[in-house]
Amino acid sequence: MLDISYQDISSCFVLRMVYCVFLVVALLDYCAGESLVPGPPERVLAYVGEDVILPCSFNIASNGDDPTVEWSKEDLQPNVIFLYRDGCETFEMKHPAYEYKAHLIMRELKNGKCSLRISNIQLSDAGTYQCMRIWKDATQQVTKVELVVAAVPEPKFKRVSAEDGEVTLQCEVSCCWLPQPEVKFLDDQGNDLPAEDMKIHQDASGCYTVRQRMTLQTATNRFQFSFSAFL
Repeated sequence: MLDISYQDISSCFVLRMVYCVFLVVALLDYCAGESLVPGPPERVLAYVGEDVILPCSFNIASNGDDPTVEWSKEDLQPNVIFLYRDGCETFEMKHPAYEYKAHLIMRELKNGKCSLRISNIQLSDAGTYQCMRIWKDATQQVTKVELVVAAVPEPKFKRVSAEDGEVTLQCEVSCCWLPQPEVKFLDDQGNDLPAEDMKIHQDASGCYTVRQRMTLQTATNRFQFSFSAFL
């Protein structure tokens, strides 16, 4: 018959607890050099032709060492658009399209900021950017920024019909960067003019075509056009 005392059970329980504590510590040590999980991307809006700053920051180390900073864009190959390492910019992996238009604000590094300035924004610059900070102990921190690029659309007007003293006009606006567009006709006092239901078509690529018609009682009525979109 197997004889197991209470003391033996207690010793086994203590050993198991010591093993669990050791396992947790080992896992924490292993994860010290792993990447920190990034949160949802911050959205930044810019207009075509402007310069934009994509925000990113880091905690200043007690020894004053700056981390390696790598900015990349998800849909590019190669995807690196700026690399700061050992106190200077590294050009070897930089995408040619961003060679002269993507720069760190160097004077802000001492304040723990590694934001990226992109010059002369174009529609092709829209997308998700990643800022990775890498320290000498292999710890990594990742921040994502979504850049939304907008431009002022050019409306197209045409006369649909003209009969019995009434003129029906149509305004059409196409855009690929501003969701939920809205078209309005206003009189010369800024009041809404009655119009037909707005027709919105969105194609597979996400571009919108908006058409709106209104009828003027006389061809001499004065009106203005308003276009807006909501992000």
